[in-house]
Amino acid sequence: MHIEHLTLAPTQRRFSQPLLLLHGAWHGAWAWEQALPDLVAQGFEVHAISLPGHGNSPAPPNHRYATVLNYARVLRNAIADVGGKPIVVGHSSGGYVTQLLITGAVGPRPPLSGAVLLCSSPVAINAYFIDRGMRGVPMVDIRALLRRDPDIVRQAFFRPTMSLAELERHRIRLVAEPPLVSLSSMILRPRPAQNRTPILVIAAERDAIFDLECQQETAAIYGTELVVVPEATHDLMLDPAWPLARDAIARFAAQQMV
Repeated sequence: MHIEHLTLAPTQRRFSQPLLLLHGAWHGAWAWEQALPDLVAQGFEVHAISLPGHGNSPAPPNHRYATVLNYARVLRNAIADVGGKPIVVGHSSGGYVTQLLITGAVGPRPPLSGAVLLCSSPVAINAYFIDRGMRGVPMVDIRALLRRDPDIVRQAFFRPTMSLAELERHRIRLVAEPPLVSLSSMILRPRPAQNRTPILVIAAERDAIFDLECQQETAAIYGTELVVVPEATHDLMLDPAWPLARDAIARFAAQQMV
């Protein structure tokens, strides 16, 4: 299966491990358009893929029946293609797919130097949303988000100060997920106790999708470090505070080289 796979190489390589960036729901490799050159400037070889039906990756004929298992297979194949024991940076639901792989929930654990869970889906997605609903915590209107309503897209992913032009540039590239992806994500869960891969959890303080408490719980479950980026929103790689996340990724990668 052909998918969009962007690759950028640094002029002077500082890190032995490549980075493999995986977007979240509705997004594509385009979501890393600002982060890609920034990470390359730090000395990383950087790869970013678009899952089938996202970005510039064509949707296969049976895409409407795709599940999270399909996405996990695509990520596994990309890891093999990149080689060199990469560090996977999984954003949002891309972080969930990453968790499934590194915990052996969908087959053998791939050879990785580390995993960065960036504003990631929690271990138990259904429990997270049920708990928020029972506590009356305000949530993004998913139906309006599926319609790509501009106000809801802004509320879900970006800062209130983002210009209308930039918002529209991102909004028109959002795509709906096959329904079985969400359903299968609620059934198939990571196995944190089986994880052997070093993990860094990065949270956005103003995340409207997966809040700070959610990220604190994820870090606690994996017994790992949590970095909180102040004032940042869910699409952290497109947020003005992105450099703080970039620096955290660089520190984490350096630690894995020791």
